[in-house]
Amino acid sequence: MDQMPPPSSQMPPPSSQSHFEKFDNFVPDSSASFEDEFARLASSQDWADGTSEFQKQRTIALRSELKLHYFSASQIIEEGQEDLEDVPLTEEAKLAGYQALCEEVGIPPHDTIEECQKHLKRTLVNIVDLIDTRRTGKSVKVWTDFDAFRRYTLKRSINTEEAKKDGGILASLLQRRKDV
Repeated sequence: MDQMPPPSSQMPPPSSQSHFEKFDNFVPDSSASFEDEFARLASSQDWADGTSEFQKQRTIALRSELKLHYFSASQIIEEGQEDLEDVPLTEEAKLAGYQALCEEVGIPPHDTIEECQKHLKRTLVNIVDLIDTRRTGKSVKVWTDFDAFRRYTLKRSINTEEAKKDGGILASLLQRRKDV
């Protein structure tokens, strides 16, 4: 198995591939935290916080940013794709993405997508924090106390139908019960 470089040494994807680049009259800041950037985007698009449209668009942005930062940056660059949503992930890209996620949260990468997913499901990590690790360089926190993790994470909900799209990349990180 080819070893991936440690997450900190991976080149960030070009900012032009970010989900935030898709919107007219919005100038993205690729170094801003996800929450700050999405709040600015939502304001520019008149998505009111707490509405189903806000929740849906936030979930789409989370999935797109997760895909960009962990699953397909090299594939996008190699293929010269303009739009991240148009890039179907190969099995190799999926495995490399899950292995990168494992490394990011301190789990040894595994040889299969299923093994990576199984270990990630047992790991308490906030998805926004994972994205911000790549956007801002901030270290990701891995939680051991489920109740504290839940209080921290449940500030915002995620649209589960949107989370299941694109092969369930986002859904594979969601935690639902205490017995993780």
